[in-house]
Amino acid sequence: MRPPLAVLCLLCALAACAHKAPPRERLVAAVMPFSCAASEAEHAEEAKGLADALTVALVRSGRLRLVERDRVDALLSEARFDLSGAVDSARAAQIGKQLGAAAVVLGSITSVALREEASSGDFSGKSKRTVDVEIQARLVDVQTGELLAAGRATGSAKSVEKHAISGDPGQLAEPPALVLKALQGLPDKLAKDLLKTLR
Repeated sequence: MRPPLAVLCLLCALAACAHKAPPRERLVAAVMPFSCAASEAEHAEEAKGLADALTVALVRSGRLRLVERDRVDALLSEARFDLSGAVDSARAAQIGKQLGAAAVVLGSITSVALREEASSGDFSGKSKRTVDVEIQARLVDVQTGELLAAGRATGSAKSVEKHAISGDPGQLAEPPALVLKALQGLPDKLAKDLLKTLR
């Protein structure tokens, strides 16, 4: 007597699963504090929360395992390293090894551009201030220095004020507030772009 077709299909499926390779182990990474390009050093304060936000975004992706940011900051502090400054790749690799990470994420604010415009009509005027921000990140192997992935994200924010020609021109949002607004949501975009290039 022949076994039913459903039993044969089930046995074939189980055999195929048994020969499947185990899922690839997720890489353990540590996200270093974000730095600012030399020309953007005045925005170091705005960069402080980016490493935490990028860590959360990477954890949510399920593609990497991440070292808790407090452990990274504690080790940097213990080594008397300025938490608001850039960590060079050699130092980051050393810290990553001490944390048990296979890779480190090095991020930076690479560009902040401010534009101001004013226009007027017959009865009213308009002022506009726009900030464009670019952030980048690299995932680097702590043993070999190999670049495993890279990503970038851009964002912008603006403040617009309309007024009567004879009236008070009002107040536009200050550049630091616009930079913070432009940075909102960028860590999620950056994580997505970074992981697109990870093999």
